[in-house]
Amino acid sequence: MDPAYVGRGPGKDSFSQQPSSHGYGEAPAPPPMAAPPQMMYYPPPMGYNPGPAAHMPHQGYPPGYTPYPNEYAQANVYHYPAGPYFRNPPPAYHRSGGGKAFIRGFIMCLCILFTAFFVATLVMALALHPQLPLYTVNSLSVLNFNTTSTLAGDWNASFMIQNINDKLTGEFSGFKADLLHKNDVVAVSFVPDFVLDKKQVKHVDVKPSSTGTSFPEWNLGDLGKEQATGSITFTMRISSMVAFKSSSMSTRGSLVLALCDGLKVVFQNNTGTGALENGGSPILCQLYM
Repeated sequence: MDPAYVGRGPGKDSFSQQPSSHGYGEAPAPPPMAAPPQMMYYPPPMGYNPGPAAHMPHQGYPPGYTPYPNEYAQANVYHYPAGPYFRNPPPAYHRSGGGKAFIRGFIMCLCILFTAFFVATLVMALALHPQLPLYTVNSLSVLNFNTTSTLAGDWNASFMIQNINDKLTGEFSGFKADLLHKNDVVAVSFVPDFVLDKKQVKHVDVKPSSTGTSFPEWNLGDLGKEQATGSITFTMRISSMVAFKSSSMSTRGSLVLALCDGLKVVFQNNTGTGALENGGSPILCQLYM
């Protein structure tokens, strides 16, 4: 061995690509490592956080080779914050909750008032207990009764009305008395309005008239045949509007109908003069409302 090489390492030129002159058994030296190209990087903008994946180097590519663009990396590029999104305000709906609540409250108040008024009226009515008046027929007579060609006759009737209430006054209006034969009007009479005090009794005398009545002509024969037997049975129908009042309450006017059936008028010796056959006792009438 050459003493010049003793204690010295391989020279700087020993890594060159020239073949070694120290023998054929030695392998050629590997090529020198090339330095990677210098690349310039720009600092990321403020607020940019690329994440750990952005700091990882691309692997599997030789130096100087531009890798294929990574879509995931491109997806993570920095996006500037978008401006505020402006949209049209929602349409303003006029809620009527307050109005509905007011209407419901108003209706409830009305219901309460009407209920209280009804209850008070019912209590007062039960306390005063209004009763319908009493109707009776005392007498009925006729003169010059004729059914030959037209219906004619001079009638006289007397009946009694009694207010049996001890706390209420009765007011009678639209008073009318009809004399009927088999539901056909024979004579009609009207009575002026009047008032009956508590427990008061009123005797009413009327003179029903056949003038202006619409008695069917085909029933005149039946009426004449019945007269030929010596008597004819009539019905007195009395109608009026009745209202009761006191110092604290009053009732609404109601139609009261009194039917007095079985009024048998007996004619003397087949003449046109007849009178009620009742034995001197008043005939009680049935009341309807």
